[in-house]
Amino acid sequence: MSVQSTCASCGRALESTGRGRPRTYCSRACQARAYRTRREEAPVRAPESDDGARHLTVERIVRTGIVIADAEGLDALSMRRVATELGTGAMSLYRHVASKDDLVTLMVEAAMTDVPLPDSPPRNWRHGLERAAHRDWELYHRHPWILPRVMMTTRAYFSPALAADSESAFSSFDGLDLEPADAFRYMFMFASYVQGVALILVSDAEAERQSKASTKQGAKAPDGAQSPLYEPGAYPRLARAMRAGADPWDLDSLFASGLAGVLDGIAADLARRRTDTV
Repeated sequence: MSVQSTCASCGRALESTGRGRPRTYCSRACQARAYRTRREEAPVRAPESDDGARHLTVERIVRTGIVIADAEGLDALSMRRVATELGTGAMSLYRHVASKDDLVTLMVEAAMTDVPLPDSPPRNWRHGLERAAHRDWELYHRHPWILPRVMMTTRAYFSPALAADSESAFSSFDGLDLEPADAFRYMFMFASYVQGVALILVSDAEAERQSKASTKQGAKAPDGAQSPLYEPGAYPRLARAMRAGADPWDLDSLFASGLAGVLDGIAADLARRRTDTV
């Protein structure tokens, strides 16, 4: 009587011949495919003489990745680049971090943890949202590359540090007796403003970084004063507004002013809701 098993590579049924060792693969192609898979998944050992590899830790790899991303952006980040900075071979890193994506995930966790959450409850909902906004604003100043990784999105992305950050912000509404859907609506409005202005901050930081890189290479930096915007009579309303509000460009002040307007809007809506329930 024959005993059936399945191919370890493709899953097809195998029928034993009753002689010799049981078959593992249905064909030489499946056997070769399995061999290649084992080769690709097997950890690569660094040479014993690689002093950098012997002193590698996840913490060192992550911190080096953050330094690179802060200075040059995520496009400059690679496992090879991190390994070079640490004085070791790229394959040595894979003993500790599985991929670049995993490295960036760990970098987000470390960067967010470096900006501690408040250790006391807010005085009121407005104070809670103000300190949440300024904490995130500081985070984006320190690490412009982090914004795309923490943006509010319809796709669930679990991060312990990000979840703790959101939980802390939502605690601002404690005691208001809000329905969860209303709390989310206010938080969506708040986070959309903070992250929206942060996109300008990140864009400015990237433009400045590229400008410095171009200047080092001998290119001339663009002169904003030569912009058609400031030609006499070209765009009078726009030019007056830009000169009054954005010359000099102070995004921190503009952020604080806009945040106050958003919170005023939430306050007005909360007041209206209290009036409607009386």
